[in-house]
Amino acid sequence: MSRNCLSSGRCLPRAMQVPSAVLLVALGGCAAVDPGSDYERARDEVRAATGEEGLYQPDEHDQVAEQVEMLLEEGLTVQESVKVGLLNNRDLQALLFEIGVSRADAVQAGLLSNPSLDALVRLPIDGGSSTTEAGLLMNFIEFWHIPARKRLAEDQLEQTVLEIAHTATAVAAQSKVAYFSSAAAITALAVAEENRETAREFLDLTLARQAAGAATEVDVNAARSEFLEQEILVRQARFVVFESKRQLALVLGLDVDPSGLELVETLFSAPDATLELKNLLALSAAHRLDLRAATKGVEAAEHALALEHRLVLRSLNAGVSAERDEGDSAIGPAVDLEIPIFDQNQAQIAKAEYRLAQAQRRLESLRTQVAQQVRGAYERYALATDSAWLYRDRLLPLRQSSLELARDSFTEGKTGFLSVLEAQGRLLSARREYVERLEAVSRSFPELEAACGRPLVELLTVE
Repeated sequence: MSRNCLSSGRCLPRAMQVPSAVLLVALGGCAAVDPGSDYERARDEVRAATGEEGLYQPDEHDQVAEQVEMLLEEGLTVQESVKVGLLNNRDLQALLFEIGVSRADAVQAGLLSNPSLDALVRLPIDGGSSTTEAGLLMNFIEFWHIPARKRLAEDQLEQTVLEIAHTATAVAAQSKVAYFSSAAAITALAVAEENRETAREFLDLTLARQAAGAATEVDVNAARSEFLEQEILVRQARFVVFESKRQLALVLGLDVDPSGLELVETLFSAPDATLELKNLLALSAAHRLDLRAATKGVEAAEHALALEHRLVLRSLNAGVSAERDEGDSAIGPAVDLEIPIFDQNQAQIAKAEYRLAQAQRRLESLRTQVAQQVRGAYERYALATDSAWLYRDRLLPLRQSSLELARDSFTEGKTGFLSVLEAQGRLLSARREYVERLEAVSRSFPELEAACGRPLVELLTVE
C-alpha cells in the first residue's frame, strides 16, 4: 500500500500528496541544531568585555590542551593567565554547553507537533463485514503559537549567551586577581629575604660591638631573636607562594604542581591617566553583560505573557478522515477543537504576569547593585593607589633614613641598642606593608574592569 493511502485502502488525492511531502521536508530541514553562531556571539561579547580573544568552544575541545601547553611555555604573563582561564576553566567549559541547550530549545520552539493517525477497526460478532475508520489530524493552531514561541525561545537563548559571557568575564577577572596574588606572594618572599638580610647585618653589627665591649649579651640575644623571627617569616612566605600558585592553578583549571608555575610579570603599577567615576558608571550601565542579560530577561517575560494569552486556544486539530463499511468507502475533512470553557489559561496568564513583574524588579535591583559595585571598586582603586604611592614616595624613604641614622649613632656609641632595633622593626614592617599596598593596587584593576564590564584600556580612554 502506498504511504499516502489510509488504512481503509482509499488513497489521498494526488493534489494533497505533493504539498504534504513538501511541507514535511521543509519542516525537517529546519530542525538542525547548530549553536556555532551563538558560541561566536559569546566569544565576541567576552572579547569586548575583557580584550581577550580566546574562549572555550565545545567543537574545539581537542585543541585546548595544546593551546594551554603553548601558553605555559616560558612562564605566564597576566594576559596569558586570562587566556588559559577562558580556555581551560572546567566550570566555565561545562557552563558553555548551556548555549547549545538553549539553541536546541529555540529550534524546538519552531517545530510543529507531529500529526496523529487514528485508526479503528470493528469486527462483526453475528456476521457481516468489518468496519474500518482512520483519520490523520494535525494541530493547525500551532501556526499561530509558533511565532510567539520562537520569540520567547530566542530571547531566552540571548539571555543565556549574555549570562554565560558575563560568567566568563568573571573568570577572566579571577584569573588576574589570582595571578597578582601570586605575584604579590613572590614579591613578599623577596622582601622577607631582604628583611632577614637586614636583621643579619644588625646581628653582625651587634656582635662586633660586643667584641669591642660596647654591647651586652642581652643586646646580642635581642638581635639574634629578631633575625630568627625574620627567618620564620621567610619560611612562611615560601608557603604563601605555594598556596597562591595553587589557587591560581585552580582558577586556570590546571592539574599541575603549583611550584612549577612560573610568573614572568611583577605587580601592576597604576597608570598616569585619571579615571572619572561618572564615566565608569555610564560604561557599566551600557555594557555590563549581566545587566543586558536581565534586560533580555524582561523581554523574554513579556513574550512569555503574550504566548500565554495565545494559549487560551491550545488545540485545533484538522485533517482528513476515511471510513470503509460493507464495501462502501467515504473520505472527508475532520476537525477536533478544544473548547476553552473551564480552563481559559487564566492561571498561567497570571503566573506570566507575576514573572514579568519579578523580572522587572530584578533588573531594577541589579542596576542599583552594579552602580554600587562600580563606586566601591573605584574607591578601592583610589585608596590603594594613594596608599601605595604614599609608602613608596614618603614612608619607606623616611623609615630607611631613620634606620641608617640610628645605626650610625649606635656605631659611634651615641645611642643605645633599642633605638636601632625599633627603627629596624619599623622599616621591616613598612616593607611588608608596601607589598600589601601594591597587591591592593594590582587587584583593584581587574575588579574595576569586572565592575564596569570593559577592559582597562577602554576605561583609561573614555571621556
